[in-house]
Amino acid sequence: MCEGCHAELSKTPHAEPIRPIVPEPWKPSVAEPREPTPISAKPEKREGWRSAPGILRGNFTQLAIILRDRAAGAKLKPEERRTLRVLEDEPIFPVALRYAELLDEGEAMVARHSGRGAPKHVRALTQQRIAAVRSFENRYRQRVAHVRRTSSVPDRLSTLIVREIAREKYDRALASVLRQRGLRPDAISVPAVRLWSWLTVATGDRTSGDEALPPAVRRLLRMHDTAFMQAVIADAKGTQPDAAFEHPAVVERWAASTGEVESQLRSARDRCDRALRGKLSKGQRAKEIGRLRAAARAYAMASARNLMADFALKSLRLQVLQQYGQERFQQFRIAILKEATEMVYRTEPALASEVARASAEHRRSCPRWSARNPCLTCAPQVAAVVRERLSARASAGAGEARKEASKPREVEVGEVTATTCSGGPDSFTCRDLGRQLSANLGRMVGVTEPRYDSETGRFGYGWVTEHGEWGAGEGQAANVHDAWLQAVCRTALDLGGEVSRVHVLCSDQRAASVVNHVVKVEFVAEALGFPVTEQTRKLLTRLLQSRGKVSASASGCQERHRGADAAGQLADLAIRAGEAGGTDAIKAAGKKIAEEFRRLAETTSVQSPEDGGGASWIPGGFDKGELRWRGALLQVHLTNGWTELPDGLKATVEDRQRLRLVVDHPRRGSSPVQTESEVLLRRTGRRWELHGVSWPRGMLPGTLVTYRWRPSERRIRASTELLPQPERIDELTYRHRYDIRVVTRENAPGVKPGVQDHDLSDSAWVMRTLRILGHLSADGSAILAEEALVRNCLELGMPQKRVPRIHPAVERLVKEQRIGRVSGSLDGSGQPSYPPRRGETRVRLLRYAPRLERIAPPPPRHAQSQFTGREHVVNGFVRRLPAGRQASDEQKELHQEAIRAKQVVNRPLPDGHTFVRSHRRKG
Repeated sequence: MCEGCHAELSKTPHAEPIRPIVPEPWKPSVAEPREPTPISAKPEKREGWRSAPGILRGNFTQLAIILRDRAAGAKLKPEERRTLRVLEDEPIFPVALRYAELLDEGEAMVARHSGRGAPKHVRALTQQRIAAVRSFENRYRQRVAHVRRTSSVPDRLSTLIVREIAREKYDRALASVLRQRGLRPDAISVPAVRLWSWLTVATGDRTSGDEALPPAVRRLLRMHDTAFMQAVIADAKGTQPDAAFEHPAVVERWAASTGEVESQLRSARDRCDRALRGKLSKGQRAKEIGRLRAAARAYAMASARNLMADFALKSLRLQVLQQYGQERFQQFRIAILKEATEMVYRTEPALASEVARASAEHRRSCPRWSARNPCLTCAPQVAAVVRERLSARASAGAGEARKEASKPREVEVGEVTATTCSGGPDSFTCRDLGRQLSANLGRMVGVTEPRYDSETGRFGYGWVTEHGEWGAGEGQAANVHDAWLQAVCRTALDLGGEVSRVHVLCSDQRAASVVNHVVKVEFVAEALGFPVTEQTRKLLTRLLQSRGKVSASASGCQERHRGADAAGQLADLAIRAGEAGGTDAIKAAGKKIAEEFRRLAETTSVQSPEDGGGASWIPGGFDKGELRWRGALLQVHLTNGWTELPDGLKATVEDRQRLRLVVDHPRRGSSPVQTESEVLLRRTGRRWELHGVSWPRGMLPGTLVTYRWRPSERRIRASTELLPQPERIDELTYRHRYDIRVVTRENAPGVKPGVQDHDLSDSAWVMRTLRILGHLSADGSAILAEEALVRNCLELGMPQKRVPRIHPAVERLVKEQRIGRVSGSLDGSGQPSYPPRRGETRVRLLRYAPRLERIAPPPPRHAQSQFTGREHVVNGFVRRLPAGRQASDEQKELHQEAIRAKQVVNRPLPDGHTFVRSHRRKG
């Protein structure tokens, strides 16, 4: 790690400086190469060895030798004592203590099997290391607190009011301002990840790009995750640590992998230790002892490097906080927020006048207002006043508003999602745009590009998918927007938009808006915003037959990605297709693109459930030429009408083959439901999928489906199986066999299509995070370390402003017994366990367990008339509350779950009403 990450730390007078580990500018350690301390009975001599603090500041392996000697009671030389005094407050000190501690621990293990004397100072080194780490943490917290205390520039009160009242319009305006300035969406907020790239943009340091990095650092950054992990393991096993890992550009990735590496190497050391406890020959024992020495040395190095990575990441975060807190950056941030506010004002003049009026009145009346404290905490109160006045205005002009609403409207034009992509040109599409797209928008995503000749009106287009599918064509267009619109329509139809759910990415905002509008309203209007040809109208009419399975979006990413380049290459060839050999050139280029993209797709995972639910072959499923497999349905399967086949399909099948899928869905007490649909068999990466499935109504996520298919036939049979008796799981009634792990994941709050993040209550955010990111057990329960809850909530997209409300929500859920607080443990890689395991770190866990209740079948009618006072089930219903009362967030959430389970009518919960969950009643 470079000294630049710590340079600012020494400027504060309120905290001890946190000194760097590696000198500035960054370069590999200047210490002379030296083998790590061998695990032996006595410390080795250090004749002629230099121990100046400047030399040892970047080499903790040599510093560990002095610390082991001091713990063993050896007499130190004057320069060694001076070295310890100088480095005592630096991060290298606890790192060296950790290395020395584990070297002695490994030496004790070797001594136990070889009969030699074991060191007795491991505990002393452990206590010293704990004290050194605690001292570093205290200094780090003091520095963070000092930075936050001295670098706060308040936002404008008007900005907070507008954000409170017109949240969606303000967010769109802010995104537009950032796009115009060429900034990422998170450029003006404190980042949680990609810290180094954020710093290079925030500081305007153009010399910190990839081309300016040392070759060793660039090599690490370009590695695949598996290769990077292997490099970290090799670094731990090597004799000299690789200083390239300590560069700020690599620190974040390095810190994320060290825990896993440390856990693997510790397991390897323990395996060697267990092997020596058995009966071995003399030669085998000597060989195993040598392996134990090497494994103990590698684990010591990995653990020390893990601590070093943690310190380096903290320093990088501190540097981000310092940059974010600088007055110059805060003034720049406030200017952008002000510009977004003024953009909202231009479209909402009534809002502008009322905000200015209410703000002026509040400043005159509020006793707490001052230039240093501009009443930021009063923003909700002032916003309520503005909202009330706007409501009064709206009531007064209701008649005029109705007249305006009755006028014909033109097609709305959506905004371009502009980003400065972090994926780079090697990615298929903009990664930031991919994260913004809903998983329900399209199972198949295609990128299209046209080339338009304004003189002749001809255009050529090409399209590609991430899995190697491609297409090209040409036609006549009235203008460039018409060319884009035809390209989007043809791409959607070529991809199978009538069957599959398809999403098309383009670079023309107006074309994408027209496609979305036509599909939404199911009508091709006369005025589309720009002239189009008759062929374009025919294509749009064909899209209406897709039953809402087609969508499009315009990307404003400044990077040129691999997908767009490949589609553009096909478009160039298509517009020249009339030339000699033009068609052959398109086929050759398409074949090359298909091979390249399929090879890339096979190295990435295809969308599939992470914990259970994946399709799997049934034993004996290949007998007599019949394929049999079983899988649990996900919400995305039910919403988008598709399913997947297991990996390793050996039968001879054809891509894009049309088949018939018959689904048998039995029902207790009534005739079974059977649906039949024409499906498309298509390959995505390594996996085969069936698209265009019509699932029976009422099927719930997690339901197990069994499939049977003879590849020589065009029909696939699918069926579900009834449970012996219905079971209610968290207000959802399952009547067919299911996978409880998928039920936990797929029925979490916010998973239902159409539910936005801002619709979730605080309790729903906690339940959503616990059920989606928690560690799943076979019984469907999910556990998560309580200290990691907020971080995981933010990872799922929870707004930063709601963080203070998470812990009160946890207490409410625990009090209501919807989740539990239990004692568990964490292993070296951070994996939680419940009950706790011996030898692992004890932590407090939050645990969700599905509430499962078996529902007894209703008694015969004559029996019901003979017995009174017995319990019976009352289904959930909506009831009116006393005047002035409103439903709680929890009841609103239960009402949404009941709608999802088809227990109540799909209507919003009216004001002044609440939802009563299903319960038992006597009578």
